[in-house]
Amino acid sequence: MNQNILIILNLLLIGAALQDVAMLKISNLFPIALILLFGVWLYANGIPSNLWQNGVMFLIVFAVGIGLFAVRWLGGGDVKLLAATALWFDLQGGLLLVPYITFCGGLLSLLLIFGRRMIPSGVRDRLAWPGLKPKGPIPYGVAICAGALFALALSGPNPNGRPKPPELHLKAFPQQPTGS
Repeated sequence: MNQNILIILNLLLIGAALQDVAMLKISNLFPIALILLFGVWLYANGIPSNLWQNGVMFLIVFAVGIGLFAVRWLGGGDVKLLAATALWFDLQGGLLLVPYITFCGGLLSLLLIFGRRMIPSGVRDRLAWPGLKPKGPIPYGVAICAGALFALALSGPNPNGRPKPPELHLKAFPQQPTGS
């Protein structure tokens, strides 16, 4: 059942990213579905004693997101999606989530900057996608979803309070026996 829940989580994130690209909006259904799916995850895995960390992560990200919305750096749908995604991570998992999202956002911004400069204006006009207009909007939901997918793939969801940091670099260095 856990595998099915994670597949649904990944599909919801991909769906939100695709909707953001297509419409430059993220429906409220995606954050609501992520929050409800988190409840299903807890039901399937039990409620851990440090679930409070996930709640704190949700509140911190939502508060920061409201600030970013107030200065018009993020859209309302982005803030809700980001907070609902953060609910799936405890405090240590959130320390991995935020850099992944930031990295994906920077990469997305660079791709759009290059795309806006490299694609001829006639082609941009025929495509009629606002994201390709000079100084056009950036569908940051794509970065949120990509960063969340990276965090889930490398460390897994953390509703049990046990962080699972990636061990990719440790496998390259076998442990040497210590001599006595």
